[in-house]
Amino acid sequence: MSTAAIIAVVAAVIIVAAVVAALVLRGGGAGPNLKRRFGPEYERTLSLHDGDARATRRELGERLKRYRGIEPRELTAEESERYAARWRAVQGQFVDDPAGALGAADTLIADLAVDRGYPPADSPEHVDALSVHHPHQVQGYRDAHAATLAAGGGHRLDTEEQRTALVAARGLFTELLRSGTHRGAGTPDTADGTQAPTPAPEPERTAEPAAEQAPDPAEGPVPHDGAADGSKDGHKTLGRRFAALTERGRTEAHQ
Repeated sequence: MSTAAIIAVVAAVIIVAAVVAALVLRGGGAGPNLKRRFGPEYERTLSLHDGDARATRRELGERLKRYRGIEPRELTAEESERYAARWRAVQGQFVDDPAGALGAADTLIADLAVDRGYPPADSPEHVDALSVHHPHQVQGYRDAHAATLAAGGGHRLDTEEQRTALVAARGLFTELLRSGTHRGAGTPDTADGTQAPTPAPEPERTAEPAAEQAPDPAEGPVPHDGAADGSKDGHKTLGRRFAALTERGRTEAHQ
């Protein structure tokens, strides 16, 4: 084979390799990886593109390229505790003002996301960036935001719809708080942002039984016995009040 022929073959191989590489970069071969990475966000985007997988890969590929370099800022223990306290206040507000509590939750999550280093809440990049780093929780945030806008626009949501939206939003709040918290003394590390109790030694047989831990309101309704416990730490009763209210809302809806 002449030198000219060898050069021609090598040039052809280089051209083919370049074409294949371009297709991969455009998303032509990234489908399975993007689907694994984005999970429910992939399915949502696919639906928005009417089942067009190529358009879905192109959009998510661009989103990944643009935002995966974000390195979220770690919160201090004090910042984490402050956000956890705000979330407990939101849950307490829900008892008397569900719509106001949902709006406060929407604002709280936006503040936390920006504090962690994501784009501002009024930016079109805000949710896209969150979807790259928290694809399994971002839809709950979208749903809560949509419910807040609907309530602000005069569309009345029943208590159960508002409770569902608040619980959905809590998924992203919990993930943002937990993944960004510097573990130290007093650092919140449970689902509702409170400090997990330190395991106590095995009690003696004559010891009084330990007090029952207050349940998480998102786990479901808790029967309300109508008695006040007189505790100075009022947030311990918020879970029961929150669940009791939503239970009444469900009962009234079925009557």
